[in-house]
Amino acid sequence: MSGRATEHIVNMIDISQGWYQGMPSYAASWYPKFDIRKAMTPETDPAGGGRTFSDLHIFPHNGTHVESGFHFFEDREKIDEVPLETFVGRACVADLSDKRDLDPVTGEDLEKALRDIWQPGDRLLIRTDHPNRYLGREDYWDKPPYLTLSSADWMVENGVTLVGMDCITERPDDRSGQVHRRLLAAGIPILENIQNLDQITNPVTQLMALPIKISGVEAAPSRAVVFDGWQF
Repeated sequence: MSGRATEHIVNMIDISQGWYQGMPSYAASWYPKFDIRKAMTPETDPAGGGRTFSDLHIFPHNGTHVESGFHFFEDREKIDEVPLETFVGRACVADLSDKRDLDPVTGEDLEKALRDIWQPGDRLLIRTDHPNRYLGREDYWDKPPYLTLSSADWMVENGVTLVGMDCITERPDDRSGQVHRRLLAAGIPILENIQNLDQITNPVTQLMALPIKISGVEAAPSRAVVFDGWQF
Protein backbone atom coordinates (compact mmCIF):
# COMPACT_ATOMS: atom_id res chain seq x y z
CA MET A 1 0.00 0.00 0.00
CA SER A 2 1.47 3.36 -1.08
CA GLY A 3 -0.50 5.45 1.38
CA ARG A 4 -1.85 7.66 -1.42
CA ALA A 5 -5.59 8.24 -1.52
CA THR A 6 -7.33 6.33 -4.28
CA GLU A 7 -8.67 8.74 -6.89
CA HIS A 8 -12.43 8.50 -7.17
CA ILE A 9 -13.96 9.53 -10.47
CA VAL A 10 -17.55 10.73 -10.75
CA ASN A 11 -18.92 10.98 -14.28
CA MET A 12 -21.75 13.41 -14.93
CA ILE A 13 -24.21 11.98 -17.48
CA ASP A 14 -26.91 14.06 -19.13
CA ILE A 15 -30.06 11.94 -19.28
CA SER A 16 -32.21 14.69 -20.77
CA GLN A 17 -33.67 14.74 -24.24
CA GLY A 18 -32.76 18.01 -25.92
CA TRP A 19 -35.20 20.61 -27.22
CA TYR A 20 -34.82 21.67 -30.84
CA GLN A 21 -36.78 23.10 -33.73
CA GLY A 22 -38.74 20.36 -35.48
CA MET A 23 -38.38 17.83 -32.65
CA PRO A 24 -40.95 15.01 -32.78
CA SER A 25 -44.08 15.45 -30.71
CA TYR A 26 -47.02 13.27 -29.84
CA ALA A 27 -49.34 12.86 -32.84
CA ALA A 28 -52.48 14.62 -31.61
CA SER A 29 -54.11 17.70 -33.08
CA TRP A 30 -54.24 19.46 -29.69
CA TYR A 31 -50.57 18.72 -28.85
CA PRO A 32 -48.44 21.88 -29.28
CA LYS A 33 -45.02 21.69 -30.87
CA PHE A 34 -41.85 23.28 -29.57
CA ASP A 35 -40.98 26.46 -31.45
CA ILE A 36 -38.21 29.06 -31.39
CA ARG A 37 -38.88 32.57 -32.64
CA LYS A 38 -36.50 35.47 -32.69
CA ALA A 39 -37.73 38.46 -30.71
CA MET A 40 -34.60 40.30 -31.82
CA THR A 41 -31.68 39.52 -34.12
CA PRO A 42 -28.40 41.39 -34.58
CA GLU A 43 -29.95 42.97 -37.67
CA THR A 44 -33.11 44.18 -35.87
CA ASP A 45 -31.46 45.33 -32.63
CA PRO A 46 -32.73 48.93 -32.29
CA ALA A 47 -29.68 49.87 -30.24
CA GLY A 48 -27.30 48.52 -32.87
CA GLY A 49 -25.71 46.29 -30.29
CA GLY A 50 -25.87 43.08 -32.33
CA ARG A 51 -27.96 41.31 -29.69
CA THR A 52 -30.09 38.17 -30.05
CA PHE A 53 -33.24 37.50 -28.01
CA SER A 54 -35.12 34.21 -28.47
CA ASP A 55 -38.81 33.61 -27.76
CA LEU A 56 -39.33 29.97 -26.74
CA HIS A 57 -42.74 28.37 -27.15
CA ILE A 58 -42.47 25.40 -24.79
CA PHE A 59 -45.03 22.70 -24.18
CA PRO A 60 -43.25 20.86 -21.34
CA HIS A 61 -44.60 17.41 -22.16
CA ASN A 62 -42.57 17.27 -25.39
CA GLY A 63 -39.06 17.07 -23.93
CA THR A 64 -37.65 15.89 -20.61
CA HIS A 65 -39.96 17.14 -17.88
CA VAL A 66 -41.32 16.43 -14.42
CA GLU A 67 -45.03 16.12 -13.65
CA SER A 68 -46.70 16.82 -10.32
CA GLY A 69 -50.05 15.83 -8.85
CA PHE A 70 -51.80 18.84 -10.42
CA HIS A 71 -51.45 17.07 -13.78
CA PHE A 72 -54.42 14.82 -12.89
CA PHE A 73 -55.82 16.30 -9.68
CA GLU A 74 -56.96 19.94 -9.43
CA ASP A 75 -56.43 20.07 -5.68
CA ARG A 76 -52.90 18.64 -5.65
CA GLU A 77 -49.45 20.21 -5.65
CA LYS A 78 -48.25 22.23 -8.62
CA ILE A 79 -44.73 21.65 -9.89
CA ASP A 80 -43.20 24.59 -7.99
CA GLU A 81 -44.74 23.29 -4.75
CA VAL A 82 -42.92 19.94 -4.80
CA PRO A 83 -40.03 20.01 -2.27
CA LEU A 84 -36.66 20.48 -3.97
CA GLU A 85 -35.14 17.45 -2.23
CA THR A 86 -37.58 15.25 -4.16
CA PHE A 87 -35.57 15.87 -7.33
CA VAL A 88 -32.07 15.36 -5.91
CA GLY A 89 -30.64 12.29 -4.24
CA ARG A 90 -29.94 8.59 -4.34
CA ALA A 91 -31.46 6.76 -7.31
CA CYS A 92 -31.58 3.12 -8.38
CA VAL A 93 -31.52 2.04 -12.02
CA ALA A 94 -33.84 -0.83 -12.93
CA ASP A 95 -32.12 -2.42 -15.93
CA LEU A 96 -34.96 -3.66 -18.11
CA SER A 97 -33.04 -3.22 -21.36
CA ASP A 98 -34.34 -6.57 -22.58
CA LYS A 99 -37.77 -4.96 -23.05
CA ARG A 100 -38.83 -4.42 -26.65
CA ASP A 101 -41.72 -2.81 -28.53
CA LEU A 102 -44.86 -2.52 -26.40
CA ASP A 103 -43.52 -4.79 -23.67
CA PRO A 104 -45.12 -4.10 -20.27
CA VAL A 105 -43.04 -3.15 -17.23
CA THR A 106 -44.55 -4.97 -14.26
CA GLY A 107 -44.15 -4.92 -10.52
CA GLU A 108 -42.46 -8.31 -10.78
CA ASP A 109 -39.91 -6.83 -13.19
CA LEU A 110 -39.07 -4.07 -10.71
CA GLU A 111 -38.83 -6.44 -7.77
CA LYS A 112 -36.42 -8.70 -9.65
CA ALA A 113 -34.26 -5.81 -10.87
CA LEU A 114 -34.12 -3.88 -7.61
CA ARG A 115 -34.50 -6.21 -4.66
CA ASP A 116 -30.75 -6.32 -3.86
CA ILE A 117 -30.19 -2.54 -3.96
CA TRP A 118 -33.47 -0.80 -3.16
CA GLN A 119 -33.98 1.39 -0.09
CA PRO A 120 -37.32 3.07 0.69
CA GLY A 121 -37.09 6.74 -0.25
CA ASP A 122 -34.90 6.12 -3.28
CA ARG A 123 -35.62 7.63 -6.66
CA LEU A 124 -36.19 5.15 -9.46
CA LEU A 125 -34.89 5.24 -13.04
CA ILE A 126 -36.37 2.64 -15.40
CA ARG A 127 -34.09 1.71 -18.29
CA THR A 128 -35.46 0.08 -21.45
CA ASP A 129 -33.16 1.74 -24.05
CA HIS A 130 -36.20 2.66 -26.15
CA PRO A 131 -34.69 6.05 -27.16
CA ASN A 132 -31.61 4.28 -28.53
CA ARG A 133 -33.85 2.60 -31.09
CA TYR A 134 -36.56 5.17 -31.80
CA LEU A 135 -35.71 8.70 -30.63
CA GLY A 136 -36.24 11.15 -33.49
CA ARG A 137 -38.57 8.84 -35.39
CA GLU A 138 -42.24 9.59 -35.95
CA ASP A 139 -43.23 6.24 -34.41
CA TYR A 140 -41.32 6.94 -31.19
CA TRP A 141 -44.60 7.29 -29.27
CA ASP A 142 -46.19 4.18 -30.82
CA LYS A 143 -43.59 1.53 -29.97
CA PRO A 144 -42.29 1.97 -26.42
CA PRO A 145 -42.46 -0.32 -23.44
CA TYR A 146 -44.88 1.07 -20.87
CA LEU A 147 -45.65 0.93 -17.16
CA THR A 148 -48.42 -1.26 -15.82
CA LEU A 149 -50.58 -0.66 -12.79
CA SER A 150 -48.67 -3.41 -10.96
CA SER A 151 -45.42 -1.44 -11.46
CA ALA A 152 -47.10 1.66 -10.02
CA ASP A 153 -48.33 -0.40 -7.07
CA TRP A 154 -44.77 -1.65 -6.48
CA MET A 155 -43.49 1.94 -6.42
CA VAL A 156 -46.13 3.10 -3.95
CA GLU A 157 -45.63 0.09 -1.69
CA ASN A 158 -41.82 0.41 -1.73
CA GLY A 159 -41.56 4.12 -1.00
CA VAL A 160 -40.40 5.56 -4.33
CA THR A 161 -39.73 9.32 -4.03
CA LEU A 162 -39.69 10.03 -7.79
CA VAL A 163 -39.76 7.84 -10.88
CA GLY A 164 -38.15 8.50 -14.26
CA MET A 165 -38.26 6.30 -17.33
CA ASP A 166 -36.97 6.16 -20.89
CA CYS A 167 -40.18 4.43 -22.02
CA ILE A 168 -43.66 5.88 -21.47
CA THR A 169 -45.97 5.88 -18.50
CA GLU A 170 -49.13 4.48 -20.11
CA ARG A 171 -49.68 1.94 -22.87
CA PRO A 172 -50.06 4.01 -26.09
CA ASP A 173 -53.69 2.97 -26.66
CA ASP A 174 -54.73 3.41 -23.00
CA ARG A 175 -56.43 6.75 -22.30
CA SER A 176 -57.46 5.96 -18.71
CA GLY A 177 -54.36 7.50 -17.13
CA GLN A 178 -54.47 4.82 -14.46
CA VAL A 179 -50.71 4.66 -13.92
CA HIS A 180 -50.37 8.44 -13.73
CA ARG A 181 -53.25 8.56 -11.26
CA ARG A 182 -51.83 5.86 -9.03
CA LEU A 183 -48.39 7.47 -8.85
CA LEU A 184 -49.45 11.11 -8.60
CA ALA A 185 -52.14 10.37 -6.01
CA ALA A 186 -49.36 8.85 -3.88
CA GLY A 187 -47.22 11.99 -4.28
CA ILE A 188 -44.69 10.42 -6.66
CA PRO A 189 -43.62 12.92 -9.36
CA ILE A 190 -42.96 11.49 -12.81
CA LEU A 191 -39.81 12.30 -14.81
CA GLU A 192 -40.63 11.56 -18.45
CA ASN A 193 -38.70 11.48 -21.71
CA ILE A 194 -35.19 10.70 -20.50
CA GLN A 195 -32.38 8.85 -22.28
CA ASN A 196 -28.77 7.64 -21.98
CA LEU A 197 -29.50 5.31 -19.07
CA ASP A 198 -27.28 2.74 -20.79
CA GLN A 199 -24.30 5.01 -20.00
CA ILE A 200 -24.77 4.62 -16.25
CA THR A 201 -22.34 1.98 -14.97
CA ASN A 202 -23.48 1.85 -11.33
CA PRO A 203 -26.98 0.62 -10.47
CA VAL A 204 -27.07 3.05 -7.54
CA THR A 205 -26.32 6.63 -8.51
CA GLN A 206 -27.00 10.27 -7.64
CA LEU A 207 -29.81 12.02 -9.54
CA MET A 208 -30.46 15.72 -10.04
CA ALA A 209 -33.63 16.48 -12.02
CA LEU A 210 -34.74 19.95 -10.94
CA PRO A 211 -37.65 21.37 -12.94
CA ILE A 212 -37.81 25.01 -13.99
CA LYS A 213 -39.62 27.04 -11.32
CA ILE A 214 -42.96 27.94 -12.91
CA SER A 215 -45.98 28.75 -10.75
CA GLY A 216 -49.44 27.33 -11.26
CA VAL A 217 -48.63 24.50 -13.70
CA GLU A 218 -48.58 20.71 -13.68
CA ALA A 219 -45.19 20.15 -15.31
CA ALA A 220 -41.95 21.87 -16.25
CA PRO A 221 -38.85 21.07 -18.31
CA SER A 222 -35.92 19.53 -16.47
CA ARG A 223 -32.22 19.20 -17.27
CA ALA A 224 -31.78 15.82 -15.62
CA VAL A 225 -28.31 14.48 -14.87
CA VAL A 226 -26.84 11.62 -12.88
CA PHE A 227 -23.48 11.53 -11.12
CA ASP A 228 -22.23 8.06 -11.99
CA GLY A 229 -19.78 6.76 -9.41
CA TRP A 230 -21.15 8.89 -6.56
CA GLN A 231 -20.14 7.43 -3.22
CA PHE A 232 -22.87 6.95 -0.63
